[in-house]
Amino acid sequence: MKNKIIYLSFLLLFSCNSNSEKTIVVEEVEDNIAVIENNILETIYYSIPSPLETTILLKDKGPKFSKDLLFPTIELNNISQKQHVALLLGVLSTDLNYAMIYEKQTETNQLLEQVIDLAKLINLSSVINDETKNRIDQNINNKDSMQIIISDTFWEIDNSLKSNENHDLAALLVTGGWIQGLYIASGLSVLDSTNKAIEDIIADQKIVHENLINLATSFEYNSDINDYIISPLVELEEVFDLIEIQEVDSDTTRIIFKDNEYELGNYITFNFRDGDLKLIHSKINLIRENILTQIL
Repeated sequence: MKNKIIYLSFLLLFSCNSNSEKTIVVEEVEDNIAVIENNILETIYYSIPSPLETTILLKDKGPKFSKDLLFPTIELNNISQKQHVALLLGVLSTDLNYAMIYEKQTETNQLLEQVIDLAKLINLSSVINDETKNRIDQNINNKDSMQIIISDTFWEIDNSLKSNENHDLAALLVTGGWIQGLYIASGLSVLDSTNKAIEDIIADQKIVHENLINLATSFEYNSDINDYIISPLVELEEVFDLIEIQEVDSDTTRIIFKDNEYELGNYITFNFRDGDLKLIHSKINLIRENILTQIL
């Protein structure tokens, strides 16, 4: 944005007589646009569930913990590109919350160490470090305290990235977390196909996905991130479009689709057709596999 402002200022300087006034006008307009865009992005950021929020929802709906749904252990020292690190940090943050919510101490400790190692690779040691691990160790038997510590740490990481103008990394952090969250949810649904509550969580991602795409496509990425993560995520919209929206007469407040926008209301519910859940799981699994085989 700043380069654009400077470039326009130079154009006006050499093409107009009343140069300074028009330069100021352009800068003010551009600054206003930047403020509006930043506010919109901030709204989108906070509309996407955090890893903790996602995993709490999943546990509340009753499925048992499945270690097989965790992201495979990899050699972190082989990862050099910051965007790759941020994406994986989001993925493992969801796994960390998933293990912690189910009180799986071994998995929680292993994932925490990986998250700390990843944070070091993108200069976040001041946010999450051995001191964080010590705090969690001291509260290992107090799930509520652990939730607060891990949730606060995730948002501190996110805020630190954005405050240092690493907005692309912050977006990938959120994107990676959402990918793994949907993978776990759809995986649990495949394991327990009769669990309607999990279906509802996945159906709600239809709306979250739209916000995620608005966020993820606002920044520039490496070609492999674009090809193997962003583009397939955009294509996932075709799958979510298969979810039918049915009007219902209910006093329960839900999210409604009206005039091509989603609003809070009490008029609709989402219905899966046969095979929709498996298709969503297949598509998100492919994106997750791309992280393993094409990104890392």
